Amino acid sequence: MFKKFKAKDFVFCVALGAKVSNPDEWLNYADDQMRGDRSHGEMTMTIETPNWTRTLEIESDVEGKSQAITTINSPAKEKGIRTLRIDNNMWNYFPKLKRKVAVSSSMLLASWMGSDFTNDDVLKASSMSQDYHHKFLPDAKVNGVVYKVIENTAKSNTKVMWPKVVTYSSKSDCLPRQNDYYDKQGKIKRTMTFSEIKKLDGHLVPALWVMKPADDPDKKTIIKYQNIIFKTKFKSNHFSQQSLTAN
Repeated sequence: MFKKFKAKDFVFCVALGAKVSNPDEWLNYADDQMRGDRSHGEMTMTIETPNWTRTLEIESDVEGKSQAITTINSPAKEKGIRTLRIDNNMWNYFPKLKRKVAVSSSMLLASWMGSDFTNDDVLKASSMSQDYHHKFLPDAKVNGVVYKVIENTAKSNTKVMWPKVVTYSSKSDCLPRQNDYYDKQGKIKRTMTFSEIKKLDGHLVPALWVMKPADDPDKKTIIKYQNIIFKTKFKSNHFSQQSLTAN
């Protein structure tokens, strides 16, 4: 349970080395550290339920907000499955069936590969800093640590999946430690926690992400980053139908 404190007009962000009065600065910094302009990531995704557990090894390439491609490398049953996003269009490719399936925009909130992450999450279609309005809420203390709390409400001209997200951020590195996702009725639908902060390719990022649905406390999905490369370049046709169906 978080203990609340009175909101302040500014807070000293150690990573920024300055007093921050505008929450936009805080979110811009966190977004830049965790997303960058482009990235190549290698990770494992472990889906845990009371009845079964499975782990996927994944590579994910992202450029800006408009292009992303994700490939499953193992286990053998799912090896080669890819998901491609170009602007507002999305496709899944299943190599064993040699079948490409278009994913409608209404499916962005659907589970990706049976996990607690959505298509929108995996393909990083939303940007916290760009797609939401931000304001500081009263600080919150948990386990002796005081966090900066930021309320993020969706901008009217953006098509994001969650109308409100509340972020609990560290005052030392300005990165999130928890996101609570709210639906249109104002109910928390899921919570994501971030830990194991590491410096990867010059960026400070949480290496461990855990997503838990509010309606099923016995289920969770864990993403563990092995590596992220931000200083990377992709071929001009990398985010294309050709790459989606390549062997």
